[in-house]
Amino acid sequence: MEELASQLAICLLPLRWCSVKSNGSSRIFGIGKLDGQYSAHPKRTGADILDELPTTLTLPDTGMVVFERNFIKTAVCELRFPTLLEFETQPPVQLQKGLRKDYPYYEPAEMVDVGLGAVNRETRYLFKSRKKDWTISFKSSAIALETTRYTKFEEFLARFQRLLTQSQPLLDTDFFTRIGLRYVNEIPIEDNELSGWIRNDLVSSLIEGVYGTIERCFQEVRGFTDIGRYTFRHGILSTGQTQPKVYNLDFDFYKENVHFDQVLPLIEQFNRLNFRFFLWAIGSKALERLGKETPKPMVK
Repeated sequence: MEELASQLAICLLPLRWCSVKSNGSSRIFGIGKLDGQYSAHPKRTGADILDELPTTLTLPDTGMVVFERNFIKTAVCELRFPTLLEFETQPPVQLQKGLRKDYPYYEPAEMVDVGLGAVNRETRYLFKSRKKDWTISFKSSAIALETTRYTKFEEFLARFQRLLTQSQPLLDTDFFTRIGLRYVNEIPIEDNELSGWIRNDLVSSLIEGVYGTIERCFQEVRGFTDIGRYTFRHGILSTGQTQPKVYNLDFDFYKENVHFDQVLPLIEQFNRLNFRFFLWAIGSKALERLGKETPKPMVK
């Protein structure tokens, strides 16, 4: 036990689990109190424990409204499916024919992923609208709709629904390995004062000037929702100034192993979660900048 105790970092309650490296390998231990002494015993991995006992994202319950303006720089909805080997080497010709009216521009693009000892290349096929502000991206294991001109969710959903209908025969699948809805917002700091634009809980150290002049400050949180998982990224991507000009709020909601018929209802649920999360994350100045709000009717 003395050797084990020397390897363990001090682990204070209420922490239930502790990862310990011993002889080059890692083990997960549960820390509990037994007969007045703390005992350590091997447990399952941390991932197994989280899957069994997750707590979910908790947000204020707000009604859905439409604002005059939005801060959305990019909105993306992606569907991943079991790999179709034929499209690793050739474009989806039949899909292009169905999309050509709304997305006349075709641009193949090669993605290069440089890893340790290997370089992986993958071709994406891009279909763009006349103004090139709407893009459909297709590769052998995923299809996505993206826009840099987001106006309202109903328009986005309608375009996505048409894409889903047109691509269904090609994909030939009754489920998706993952579906995700992501909104990337850029909040303009118009008065050079971060306070009031972003929720103080997220930026208190920046407001207080703890870090001085920063070049980059970005945080990522991953967790669970009642209907899937989320990734929340926020911060300042780059600046050489004392006060940032733009603050990024990036919300990504997703779920794995989703039946085809569940896709559209799930995307609508993701959108409602995103709206609540966004309102929680912004400050009073940003809310005022969004302009007049119009309530949206409840959709069951």
